[in-house]
Amino acid sequence: MMFSLDIFELVLFLVEYAPYVVSVLAALWFLIPSHASRRRALVIGILPLSVVVMIVSTFLFSWGDAYAKGYKVFELPSLRAKLETYIEDGVDNLHEILETDTYAPTFGFYEMRYLFTDLLRHTVFHLDTHNEENIDEGYNKGNDWFHSTLGDTMMYTCGIFPTGTETLEEAQNYKIDYVADALQLEPGHSVLDIGCGWSYLTKRLTEKHGANVTAITLSKEQHKWGTKLNENNSATILLQDAMKIRERTDLPVDGFDRITSLEMAEHVGIRRYQEFLSIVHGLLKDDGVFYFQVAGLRRAWSFEDLVWGLFMGEHVFPGADASCPLGWVSSQVERAGFEIQRVHNMGSHYSRTLAKWLENWRGNKDYIVGKYGDVAYRRWEVFLAWSVRVARQGSSTLFMLTLTKAGVQDERRIATQDHMAKTMVN
Repeated sequence: MMFSLDIFELVLFLVEYAPYVVSVLAALWFLIPSHASRRRALVIGILPLSVVVMIVSTFLFSWGDAYAKGYKVFELPSLRAKLETYIEDGVDNLHEILETDTYAPTFGFYEMRYLFTDLLRHTVFHLDTHNEENIDEGYNKGNDWFHSTLGDTMMYTCGIFPTGTETLEEAQNYKIDYVADALQLEPGHSVLDIGCGWSYLTKRLTEKHGANVTAITLSKEQHKWGTKLNENNSATILLQDAMKIRERTDLPVDGFDRITSLEMAEHVGIRRYQEFLSIVHGLLKDDGVFYFQVAGLRRAWSFEDLVWGLFMGEHVFPGADASCPLGWVSSQVERAGFEIQRVHNMGSHYSRTLAKWLENWRGNKDYIVGKYGDVAYRRWEVFLAWSVRVARQGSSTLFMLTLTKAGVQDERRIATQDHMAKTMVN
């Protein structure tokens, strides 16, 4: 476990502070006399050597951990390799592959290939152009593809199931109404929804709760869908990169009363997380409330968490490397000038949401296979089924944070906490 904890912290540090680390190493290189070539070579090699050591260590420790737990690591393929075989030929039972713990979640060929061909450049640099490239894979597959998964609400975020018997639409409506309550939303409030998806949340906040919503997305397909969905209300749907939103001149000069961002910040990346939160802080009024929903990871991770996460990064959410533990998220929001008023962990409800999506997907199999092919269908099926398991056991989870500006206005802090006190006894 200590190995896991140390590696996690080291990765977060190197990614978040990569420019500073590189600057320090460059300064050391120039300070070392030119004739001391060995010392200069050592300075240059520190970063790549660190990466190699982490990768080799992860490979060896994952195999050692699997062997110690009784997996037949030398007789059977790894979990990822077995899933890739299933994706290609459809043979065997997906549930048995995932749930019988027969195949070891070891770090191997597929993980290393992705790490070197794509993940490192996204994680270390995470440029605006990367965000634009990733949108096509993450959100522009086709609105029919996502409707076949998400159902009529097209909500690509966790729902809430108070009794466990709710339909998917009811669960999403409960979630949205919870968001409105967390915001203490009142008719006429100006709301900025960052990463609005297909804009169902925008529609409900506008039509049921009377808010004046401005919603932004970087996906052209989502923008078209959301514009059509909200054509008969007052909401504004903008095709806009959140990291460039301060360039706009058509937003409220004094900021927004409320801001929401549901499961979007993961795409910002570890390196630019502070930049994103600083932008949000600047767009929120001093007496405003920020609702921040994050798909995160557990701190005491296992190797299955790692190989699942790399599969997700390669095939579902490229560039979304900022899915992190709650401790990291909380430190980031506090550094950006927010105070956490409330946080819920609702990862098991994400598992239920994913199970509903998987049911939808399998119910639309004939259509999807006919248009997109068997392999594409099964790859998405693996994503959904594996994520049901991962969210159920806590490998991946869901954090729901209610935030206000820290040290700015006592009235807002008191009002938010008084509101939460009422919900505690009701």
